[in-house]
Amino acid sequence: MTFIQPNKPKSLINGILVLLTVAVLVGTFWLVVAYNQTVNMTHNIAAMKAKLDDIGAENTASSNALIATLSASQAAAIASQDGLVQENNPQYRTVTTQWPIVSR
Repeated sequence: MTFIQPNKPKSLINGILVLLTVAVLVGTFWLVVAYNQTVNMTHNIAAMKAKLDDIGAENTASSNALIATLSASQAAAIASQDGLVQENNPQYRTVTTQWPIVSR
């Protein structure tokens, strides 16, 4: 004997299919967002490297200018303009090696 049930609900199978479809759509959306963030981070890193290279070039230029300004011949000229003289026989102050707190 055969029973025909044309309107039998298949809620379990339909629920599983709906959940899988939603999971695939959410996963796809998440992958697109993750890819966009990765690309944005890559571009930001490249921009920061370029900015760092520019800062390094400016630092090198300013260091070269400072070294050129403070070279031996320039230092003597600057010192003579300010009225400073070079001490040929400097007398240094001696410092005792004992600590004053410990010696008491």
